[in-house]
Amino acid sequence: MAKSKRVTATAKLTPSEDSDLIAWWNSIPRGSRNAVLKDVMRDYLERNRGGYRPVLPRNVPQPFDPKRFTQISEDTAWIRAALMDLPGYLERVMQLVSAQAASAPPAAQAIGTKGAVNEDAAARCEARMKGKQW
Repeated sequence: MAKSKRVTATAKLTPSEDSDLIAWWNSIPRGSRNAVLKDVMRDYLERNRGGYRPVLPRNVPQPFDPKRFTQISEDTAWIRAALMDLPGYLERVMQLVSAQAASAPPAAQAIGTKGAVNEDAAARCEARMKGKQW
């Protein structure tokens, strides 16, 4: 029986940057690591539709992306316009609130007579309070 050809995949992990990956790898029982690595690679292929999405190391600057730059420029222009409109918006809100407050009945009229204290009851209460020793 002819021996089938194999491909060996090597990953270089450093304890300072990849301690989480090293701990995870060491938690996998020996004999299962090959299957787990194949599952991870197949999941990557499925999420990227069978293609390769270049992943640059963290210490390498990202390449210029014209689409992303255009989107950031449009977002910045929108934020600038919104901030320029903010004082006018707040002024309109304040005018609306003050107009509603001016048209509302005064606070004394808004409170009904239900539960109102007449002057005789208030005088009796005041007399009782003067007689108390605190």
